Amino acid sequence: MPANDNANVAVTGITRFSLDATRITLVFLILVIVAGMGQFLTFPRQEDPPIVIREVVVSAQFPGMKPQDIEQLITRQIEAKLRTMPEIEDIWSDSKTGVAIVHADTADEYNDVDAIWQKVRNRMLDLAPELPAGTIGPFVNDEFGLVAVATIALWSEGFAMAEMREVARDIRDRLYELEGIRKVELWGVHEERVFLEFSSAKLAQLGVSIQDIIQTLTSQNVVLPGGRYDIAGQDVIIEPSGNFRSVEDIENVLIAVPGTEQPVLLKDLLQIRRGFAEPAEDLAYFNGKRAIVISLSITPGVNAVDFGDRLTAKVRDLESRLPIGYVLEFATFQPDLVQKAVDGALLNVYQTLIIVLIVVMVFLGLRTGLIVGAFVPMTMLMGLIIMRFAGIELERISIASAIIALGMLVDNGIVIAEDIRNRLESGEERRSACLKTAETLAIPLLTSSLTTILAFMPILLLTGQTGEYAYSLPVVVTILLLSSWFLSMYMTPFMCFWFMKVPPRVEAGAKSGDAYSGRIYVVYRALLKEILKLRYIVLLATLVVLGGGGYLGSTLVREMFGHSDRNQFLVYVDLPAGYNIEATEEVVQRLTGWLSDESANPEITGTIAYVGTGGPRFVLVLAPFDPDPHRAFVIVNTESGDQVIKVAERVRQYIAGSLPEVEGRVKRMWTTGDEPGFLEIRLIGLDAQYLYEKGQQLTDRVRAMRGTIDVRNNWENKVLRAPVLIDQARARRVGISSQEVAHSLQAHIDGIQATEYREGDRAIPVMLQSVEEERAAGSDFYNIRVYAPAKGTNVPLTQIASIRGEWALSRIARRNQERAITVEFKHEVLKAAELFEAVIPEVEALGLGEDYRWEVGGEIETQAETMPKLFKYLPHCG
Repeated sequence: MPANDNANVAVTGITRFSLDATRITLVFLILVIVAGMGQFLTFPRQEDPPIVIREVVVSAQFPGMKPQDIEQLITRQIEAKLRTMPEIEDIWSDSKTGVAIVHADTADEYNDVDAIWQKVRNRMLDLAPELPAGTIGPFVNDEFGLVAVATIALWSEGFAMAEMREVARDIRDRLYELEGIRKVELWGVHEERVFLEFSSAKLAQLGVSIQDIIQTLTSQNVVLPGGRYDIAGQDVIIEPSGNFRSVEDIENVLIAVPGTEQPVLLKDLLQIRRGFAEPAEDLAYFNGKRAIVISLSITPGVNAVDFGDRLTAKVRDLESRLPIGYVLEFATFQPDLVQKAVDGALLNVYQTLIIVLIVVMVFLGLRTGLIVGAFVPMTMLMGLIIMRFAGIELERISIASAIIALGMLVDNGIVIAEDIRNRLESGEERRSACLKTAETLAIPLLTSSLTTILAFMPILLLTGQTGEYAYSLPVVVTILLLSSWFLSMYMTPFMCFWFMKVPPRVEAGAKSGDAYSGRIYVVYRALLKEILKLRYIVLLATLVVLGGGGYLGSTLVREMFGHSDRNQFLVYVDLPAGYNIEATEEVVQRLTGWLSDESANPEITGTIAYVGTGGPRFVLVLAPFDPDPHRAFVIVNTESGDQVIKVAERVRQYIAGSLPEVEGRVKRMWTTGDEPGFLEIRLIGLDAQYLYEKGQQLTDRVRAMRGTIDVRNNWENKVLRAPVLIDQARARRVGISSQEVAHSLQAHIDGIQATEYREGDRAIPVMLQSVEEERAAGSDFYNIRVYAPAKGTNVPLTQIASIRGEWALSRIARRNQERAITVEFKHEVLKAAELFEAVIPEVEALGLGEDYRWEVGGEIETQAETMPKLFKYLPHCG
């Protein structure tokens, strides 16, 4: 028997079984409906597909160390250690005053990132002893890719930050009671401190040194065992007192005064107060009000919509238990966006169902229309069941894939139902009509479905984050099209056999049993005959159209993924490097105050601002920037996604006109990968000063190009530094070391931690610093006195050191163990490829030296990495 006949027999067996085993078929269809509906109601739902964030962040600190030393002594050591791991692909770092931050990602073929991150931790533990003494860290953050499904703002009227912090901590503990929670974090918490403020003149008068105060505090504030007694078989623990239990304990510490036998109370020597860290590390504002933001991440596989309902009920319950004046509000809430996407997909299903019903009923009658109409939701329900077993969730891509497949899967049901109807009209016996239709059309329909499926296979074979993000597209299309084909062979003939009522065709002038003698077929037949007469011309025209389409396709501007339709946009607020967080906070207050003005911005429904940090990752594709006191990040919500472009442009104009000290970048949300149209030019070489100058030149050239926006370079601007040059010979003569000079300077200017005060489960640092009047007077530097232990006296700093001002680099960025300055920008109109062509002459005009080079990043780089992977398997699938 020929292979084609065997295949026909096999597929006809599906239809034959549905007609012979009626009860089994009915049970099967009922199970599909019940199980499909059950799966739909409990299906895991997320905004974005689950992808592996192959990025880890390693950080280390050395307070006060300048960027060049941080780079050479810490950053390069971390990079070298990471490079010994074959799994690591790219490394990029940022070295700034006192801080080294190194990012690294793995190659696409590695999926077990947990094991890789453990290796990173082990490498960093091995490295720690090799770093300069005094280095804090390195620390490994392997949860950089966690997405906050919701952020909740806690704000109040009439309560202090200390009280808000305690409430926020309690709320965090209560939220962990929710099933499915992975991590709850607090943002914008202003930590408390106990300040011991001294007057340099008073300490000098009494002969008390900073070191004496620190040593006295640390020696008394201890928690050490005093031993144990065995009394009648029971252990009695001996606990010596001394550790601080209150601020009063600190105030009553006795400090010895040199040359006298009479100690003084610390409160008589210093001003002691309890306050907040100066400066704050990060701050948060919700709708212009100071707030603490609570971010929540959920475990994989949790239904985000269901979790959102439970979270909302929990938050309302917690809010009802708070004292009057506290308010809990959602700043971002992903479940609403997920539900919106699901509702949109359902709307498409309903629209398809209605259109199919109308069209089929008009041309084929009521019963045939209802049969085909039932085919669409049955295919979707069966697809949901298979998707659940395949581990596919309802998210942005799988929903879009279902919508794409809707227009194709309905064809199988229509073709089968129409052919059976034609056979019944021609007088063929009902069972025979169903079997003959299956035998005739099964292979053509399967071939057609497989052809469409193969067109999506290159996406399935993609590797890396792009492949993971788009993975559900080919899988869902495959599942739905094969489900459609199966049900067209199984369910449609069954329903036609039992429910289709068609009288034999009786047409004047038509032969009995001729299904193709209608008016439409006659016209179509005549058209085919004319085309066949001109077959060479038609073939030539087809080749011309094919070639022309290929040529035009090659000239199209490529864009990986477009902008999102979320009703949100982003505002990045960058002050010049060197500005402190208080200055950034003042700018953010002005900006958020204007954004919250209903008369100026009636479309805006809310804002959430993070000062000094990028906040939590609230959407998968958006990585928060590393902490910096002169930077802030604002999320703006509008009433609808259609308003985003207009409002974003208004915000951009406001920043340019009313906040001249700010480099503001206003961005629409995007779906995945790099921001659409985003371009980077990297200048790479050895000499930091040369790179900085060329980077500034390129930045100025790009800004001068018409239409460019969001221009920034990652080395930013130079900052004013004040090196203290210690005359080592003079210092040694009076018995003062460089360390003692550094401690005196730090205590006088920023403050130095003397000890810590334990309250409940918190350890509050006790900071020793000069009084505000001395800290505020920059010229008082010349009156700073350094204690000389050898002589038992205080020596003016100006006797052993001099100070001078200089402009220095604020940071040094590196990429793959080379210094690299990156200029990033967009264009109001041009796509990334067009913008790249426009900027090439500007880069070439820099005249880079022989040992320097440039490369492109951003969307162009992502396309260059992804497109070859996509087209690699295209010939095989075609």
